[in-house]
Amino acid sequence: MLKSVTFEVVGDQRIFCESCEHRIERMLNSLEGMRQVRAKARDQRVEVLFDTELLEATLIADRLSKAGYETRIDGSTPSKAMNADRR
Repeated sequence: MLKSVTFEVVGDQRIFCESCEHRIERMLNSLEGMRQVRAKARDQRVEVLFDTELLEATLIADRLSKAGYETRIDGSTPSKAMNADRR
């Protein structure tokens, strides 16, 4: 099943430019099960579409954290290793 999730970047490390957007998109597109990634510097958001049978939102958040981006999903509590969306 495909799932769409939007991560908000909330920490000190921000998405500053188009190069940052492309870096995030390449990094997340390398994950098995990732179908689509759109990073937006203007909104400080990363939108993803992924296969829930192959990938979890927690793994995506962990990968963003390892790249220095603290995130949260849709107004949830910020976390570098999110506990939301576990199946």
